[in-house]
Amino acid sequence: MGNKRSFTPTKKRIRNLNQYKSMTDDEFNIEYEKLYGTEDWEEETASLESRVDEKINALGNDYDFDDMKVNDMTQLRSLAMAMIQLDDLEVDAYEIRQNVDKDNIFLLEKVNKIISDLRSDVSSISSDLQLTKRVRAQSKDISIANKWKELSNKATMFYKKKMLYIFCTNCRFLLATVWLLYSESELNTIKLECKHCGKQFTVQLNELYMTGNRNLEDVVI
Repeated sequence: MGNKRSFTPTKKRIRNLNQYKSMTDDEFNIEYEKLYGTEDWEEETASLESRVDEKINALGNDYDFDDMKVNDMTQLRSLAMAMIQLDDLEVDAYEIRQNVDKDNIFLLEKVNKIISDLRSDVSSISSDLQLTKRVRAQSKDISIANKWKELSNKATMFYKKKMLYIFCTNCRFLLATVWLLYSESELNTIKLECKHCGKQFTVQLNELYMTGNRNLEDVVI
């Protein structure tokens, strides 16, 4: 295999350079292989781009990209690239660990260092992009704080829906809150005496569901 550089130009890019213009295609191909090896750089690049697209599509199943701007998408591709490199190096590290000896122990250390750096890069880019986990079935953004708030609101609404509020019909002071196991029973009545004004009255509890779960409709709960 010939010498390799950090940047490998395509055949199309250098074919018209002065030093290659007079060559036949076969001669040019031989010279290219001497300089850059026999690997098809364009094919490798296409394969990598395909892997990047697949990784982004996979991330799209778990994270919300709807509000991303152009710069965000560039960072997203960098994130996908780092994750792919991380996947590949973890496989390499695993294979090296299967046959660790004095000759490759330093190589394993270097690979592990690169893996650690890539993990930091992935974490950093993810934070910069502020990726938000989504619930696949409902396509809703979710966080611990948002989920807790949602559950709290649901519990409050359920409580208000089930709980009955009984106010003094004279001074309007809240005297009782009642939860009924058998909400439709007409036998559920309650007799109360207000300690504030002395008013006594009886309430048919099942009827309160028709007046907003309270005996005074104009009272805001």
